[in-house]
Amino acid sequence: RQNAHRSLFIIMTDGKLKPAILIISDTASQDPSSDKAGAALTATFAAEGSWEDPVTKIVPDNVLDIQRTICNWTDGEEFFNLIVTTGGTGFAVKDNTPEVR
Repeated sequence: RQNAHRSLFIIMTDGKLKPAILIISDTASQDPSSDKAGAALTATFAAEGSWEDPVTKIVPDNVLDIQRTICNWTDGEEFFNLIVTTGGTGFAVKDNTPEVR
């Protein structure tokens, strides 16, 4: 994790934090134009001013896809200061987001 501390210092020296937006939606994973939350969150980060443009990814409501993306974003070389998740709010049998650990 020494590299993580060095990377955090480098990120902070330009005054901008790195956000990521994970959109969890079976519908949006098939048709990205159906998602409205990603654009709204991106606009919020832009208006605030201390954030870089967020990285956005859409995944279906699938436990492995959700876990894999979050783990890559938190433990990978290019980690993010903040990860926001949106979608996956249903409670049907196939909706997995509340159970992702």
